[in-house]
Amino acid sequence: MGIISSRTTRALRQQRCAARGLLLVLTALLSPVNTMSHAAINEPGQSSPGETQLHFPTVPPQHRHARELLTSAMRYLAPENRMIDPISGYPFEGWNQDQAKGLYLRSFTQLTAIGQYMELLANIITGTCDTPFLSRKQALANLAHLVKNLRQDQRDPKLSAGNLLGNFLDLATGKRLGPLAVDVEKHKLQGTFGRDKAAAIWKALEVKGWIIPRSNDLEADIVRSAKYGWDHFDGPLAPFGDNATKQKIMDILDQRVVMVVFIDNANLSAAAAKSIGALLSPGIKDQAEIPELRRELERFLEDQLEGYARLLDAQAGQFYFGQDATKDRHFGWVDLQGKWVTGHVDYLVNEFRGPATFVVTRFGLPIDAIKNLGFKMKPYRMRDAREVYVLAPWEGSAFQALGLELAMTELERPSWRKLLENVVDVEIDYSTRRKLPGFLSESYSGEGVQYTGSVGIPDITVSPLPRITDAASLYTLGAAYSVAPEKIEQFLAANWPLIARLLTEHGPWEGLKAANREVIRFQTTAHTLALILGLLGTGSDHMKAYLESKGLRPRLDEIFKPAEGVDLLSSGTQIFAWNGKQSPMQSSREKNAFHARTDRINNAGIAFVPSSPQGANLSGGLLTLRYRSSQPIDQAIITLKPVGSALAVDGSIPTEIFCHFADTGGRDHEIPIPLPATPGLTRIKEVVITFGPESQARPIDLSITHLRVAPIVGEGVHRQ
Repeated sequence: MGIISSRTTRALRQQRCAARGLLLVLTALLSPVNTMSHAAINEPGQSSPGETQLHFPTVPPQHRHARELLTSAMRYLAPENRMIDPISGYPFEGWNQDQAKGLYLRSFTQLTAIGQYMELLANIITGTCDTPFLSRKQALANLAHLVKNLRQDQRDPKLSAGNLLGNFLDLATGKRLGPLAVDVEKHKLQGTFGRDKAAAIWKALEVKGWIIPRSNDLEADIVRSAKYGWDHFDGPLAPFGDNATKQKIMDILDQRVVMVVFIDNANLSAAAAKSIGALLSPGIKDQAEIPELRRELERFLEDQLEGYARLLDAQAGQFYFGQDATKDRHFGWVDLQGKWVTGHVDYLVNEFRGPATFVVTRFGLPIDAIKNLGFKMKPYRMRDAREVYVLAPWEGSAFQALGLELAMTELERPSWRKLLENVVDVEIDYSTRRKLPGFLSESYSGEGVQYTGSVGIPDITVSPLPRITDAASLYTLGAAYSVAPEKIEQFLAANWPLIARLLTEHGPWEGLKAANREVIRFQTTAHTLALILGLLGTGSDHMKAYLESKGLRPRLDEIFKPAEGVDLLSSGTQIFAWNGKQSPMQSSREKNAFHARTDRINNAGIAFVPSSPQGANLSGGLLTLRYRSSQPIDQAIITLKPVGSALAVDGSIPTEIFCHFADTGGRDHEIPIPLPATPGLTRIKEVVITFGPESQARPIDLSITHLRVAPIVGEGVHRQ
């Protein structure tokens, strides 16, 4: 539990940083653009826009609801909705622009949205998505304009570091700017005003509510509100209200910063590669302007190597979460001893997985950055009482389980296909039971302007904190459709009366609040384009085309290399059991079974140790455990320990599978668990079964009669 508690603390801190960044850009941009009027909303029963002028060759005609949802989402690009910044060619963050609520989504953008829009333009150019809102010729011109500005911004030290861009760009003034600082260091005031006056200003800022001091009063979070800024130097700040002093204070507080986030840049990089792959399509690859556009995108990628090399912690074998280039330090937090602790990308089951895999593959960086990603697996009981095992998202979010889009050939890898199919089955089951017209995923929650990662399925969540379980959103249905198109079409059909309420002349709203059946009237570019790209389902093909053009397919195959099979009850495996001294474990071994018994569990365990010093390759295999038990064991934990198990980073996440044992009545029961194809499972030195807190002080009489990992045989389904 110590590891989980440590990880939870880190996850919460990272979430807090993300939330602060979002709050910053929503409420505190200096020059918000004018609020734009909303288009009319489709009422229940009102027909959605027709698809007579749209063409989606990758979506079967019989999938009427998927096509209608895609048609609605494409309206986001309609010129009258003005969702693209005409100067940069970048998409705005989202639809909502409401000064009274502190929402300025049309004032800034983020890298993930830029990448998604780039990819969608490439799909339009190549003919996999025809729309009346944008011709292929216009899409080509728009993509060229976007890429030109992207290359310019990549070289701008006010917007980037190491040729990686800051995660948010302010578009409000007509110039692209970095975001405002979210915190301030006291020494900056001291350097400008001297120690005594700086102390007085610092105290006045705190009393005024503009800062919240931390780190022994050496730093402070900046709190921007309607009464923050130049015109509000009153009350405790009145003594410092002369223009010269005000200017110096505001220059310090409102410094523009460069915050380089690994995942945002990785999303953009992967999107650039998929765009190149789309532009390699035989029918268009040699058309005027397209070869040069591909070359410019390739130069964009090539120049990013410097930044990614800086974000790789070679000693830890992991990527840093990000870098504050303005302060020249990696993202992290101050621990209880006052020491700065850096944060790493250290968990497999989140939206980082695919983009991180691309970065390692494309830039030739050590595979350890993927190998050292720990993960958890949990069982979920379906309505028909079957239990299926899924990779457990930390926050229980469908976004973390599926990602924004599946593009790294996961569906061609049998183990990943099975795991992703399990996730989709679980999401459909949970939503259907609770009459939710979408999935539970990071989103606007329907509670004021709250955007949170705490929306998820409790049963498969790692975090011990409560989940929001009534805010159903639509965007992850896109990625889910690429996994199981027939099942998602059926889910859409069953929920269409509610989903139709979300469709507008500018695309679908975020989702529905189940508690009161209220529409969650927020709309972001990242979510809308994720829905579109997932429904189109072209990402994996375009990524393959890119990787093959660079000769990188073998390197990707190396990351996904599956197991050949291993018997963990074979004679070459050492097996032993233990328990506390007060109630020693009685164990015995037969040819095809291992027995363990004690009257009182006290930190008991059973270890299976393969004989090879290289360990056993369990990657991408089906772990099958058969057992007999004379009493139920509510929680057991199967830990997969790699060779050299001294984890590279203190607090790194162990790979664990949570399960339970039933009273089998003398018969064998079987637990089948599909394992992901990942380099972290290629050299496992021990498979250890331990028992959770609920099982302590209880008796155990357990026989393991079968413990094998075998290859998962199957072929990915390719959607034509």
